[in-house]
Amino acid sequence: MPTAVTTPGPGPAAAVRRRHVLYVSGFDPQGPAHYHALYRAEAREQARVSGYRIDVGPRQRGTPHSAYWDVQWTDDGGQTVDSRYEFLRWDDIVRQHWPRGPWRLMALTLATTARMVANGSLWRILQTSWPAFMALAAPAALLAGCAAGAVALALACASLLSLGHGIAGGLLLVGGLLVLGGFARWAQGKVQMAWLMRSARAILCQARGGLPELEQRLDAFADRLLDLSRREDVDELMVVGHSSGAMLAASLVARAIRRDAHLLQRRAAPALLTLGECIPVLSYQPEAKAFRTELGILRSSKNLSWLDLTAPPDGCCFALIDPTEVCLDGLADDQRSPGGPKRLSPRFAQLFSSKRYAGIRADKYRCHFQYLMAGELPGSYDYFAITAGPVALAQRFSTDPGVERFEQFRCFGGPRR
Repeated sequence: MPTAVTTPGPGPAAAVRRRHVLYVSGFDPQGPAHYHALYRAEAREQARVSGYRIDVGPRQRGTPHSAYWDVQWTDDGGQTVDSRYEFLRWDDIVRQHWPRGPWRLMALTLATTARMVANGSLWRILQTSWPAFMALAAPAALLAGCAAGAVALALACASLLSLGHGIAGGLLLVGGLLVLGGFARWAQGKVQMAWLMRSARAILCQARGGLPELEQRLDAFADRLLDLSRREDVDELMVVGHSSGAMLAASLVARAIRRDAHLLQRRAAPALLTLGECIPVLSYQPEAKAFRTELGILRSSKNLSWLDLTAPPDGCCFALIDPTEVCLDGLADDQRSPGGPKRLSPRFAQLFSSKRYAGIRADKYRCHFQYLMAGELPGSYDYFAITAGPVALAQRFSTDPGVERFEQFRCFGGPRR
């Protein structure tokens, strides 16, 4: 039986007056300007709903690979918190690996899916989470379905022409092409298939060591984290990764721990927050040995405060699974020590009216970004209170029992370890 999904909520208060957030976006060519505008607009809406004040400052240039904006949070009693939200940039790398053109995208989709089938990772993803499997397999299935439909349409038109029904054949051809094209556009808009496959392709390249510029950038991010950890004027240092940015956030924290054995004993020890993670897409690749080693570092770091928030309705994430379980592969039962992040659901359904939530749940792309957005109703999950409010991440969710086993989306008994 699956463990009940708990709702995150505030734990005992922990005074935070100054915070520094390092944020890593998913595979997105949009840079800090877009995310600054999103944060400002959604923070304003969440503050209106939740009854506090939040002021988001202008976007400013930070390091060579970051931008930042300052945030001041004020409650109704006048208590203030000053946070710096630093956007770690890799959007330039994303744009370098953002193929365009419909024919190139179709070839990319088929090649990426074929590789994931051949190396067994797609099968293992199905065993772990069938919604994530559907998201990754759907683009190739759509192409195959459209190709089969086009062949059937051509045969039907040829049959009509051979019988002398030229006008009927022409009308069938035009109508069929319109239907196929409309269906393809609908499917693309529904789950952003082109975006999914571009991201999957880049992840496979990363697993094979084909993105050296990203590895260098992650090293620079780890150095930035180490520099911030030595500051005495920061009450909380938080690393946030969303979507495939969760992979990068995990890597940079692991690299920082590997470089400084005392990092997690420092006053400003980093806390890690992963949102809507899709870590197994990378960790299940046979070539991703270095990344699995980094997950192992995090899993064995007992002093690391790591919270993983995933929503079961979000079909683009691996909901409520332990992203470090892959580190147990090949180990005997008596060698499988506990570890990994605390896993919770944000329970988006509690943040909206039934009608509004139904629309969000149906729009998978929108649902995947809800972690970074405001709710319609006051609720226990509040991204802006987490990243700008007075309660530290570890204390905010300390009274919530984490999900230990979530079997709802596993297939065929789950992946064998």
